[in-house]
Amino acid sequence: MLTPVLPCRRVGSGETLVLVHGYLGGASQWSAEIDFLSPYFDVVAVNLAGYGDAHHLSAPSEIADHARAVLATLDHLGVNRFHSLGHSMGGMVVQELVKLAPARVNKLVLYGTGPQGSLPGRFETMGRSRERLAEDGLVRTAKRICATWLLDKEESPAYEALAALAVHSSEQAARAGLFAMERWDGRDHLQAIQQTTLIVWGEGDRSYGWSQIEKLWRTIPNASLAVLPTCSHALHLERPALFHALLLEFLQPGARA
Repeated sequence: MLTPVLPCRRVGSGETLVLVHGYLGGASQWSAEIDFLSPYFDVVAVNLAGYGDAHHLSAPSEIADHARAVLATLDHLGVNRFHSLGHSMGGMVVQELVKLAPARVNKLVLYGTGPQGSLPGRFETMGRSRERLAEDGLVRTAKRICATWLLDKEESPAYEALAALAVHSSEQAARAGLFAMERWDGRDHLQAIQQTTLIVWGEGDRSYGWSQIEKLWRTIPNASLAVLPTCSHALHLERPALFHALLLEFLQPGARA
């Protein structure tokens, strides 16, 4: 299978920061982060195959293949070294980036993610999500799942935009993503991650429980942990100012917004 060059949004100048979204996401979810960070970085927000502006591409069923596509896209853009941030399934993808090309990744941000793709303690098993996808279809399943990513679910001001992006995914990608995550396990590689790493987690996250976060924090050699209160899995939409301040201080210490 040919590795595709992914559609992406690129804004700013300076050191490159690559943003990788998660399951049922897309590059457009990072609009506020791009606006905030582009004065400091060359921000590249990719659309993984099957999601967002890449919904027409066939999604792989292996996390490593998503990572290869991100690397191919960066090669196409002429980007050699970069910082990387991955959210949720995107956090698995960036852990694979480090495994595939460790010399190319500078600092690493693992946001609302973990080292075990089966997601123990998730609001429902991957198998049940696949069943619901087959029973209910993409639109109902995507809306139902993305509601769990917000502390106030459908009542959150961020819900409508999040749901609109989620349903823009292809049904093939929704199915393949569940298989890709369930089969992926990055625990054996954590000690090999030498990058300075920031782990960001919302205390109300219904997808990734504390055991996943603690495993990252205690096993990656150069890891720091930030737990954000009163927010859930999509905390960049619930606590944007705090999230942005954390990112800027970690990636460019001493910079002032």
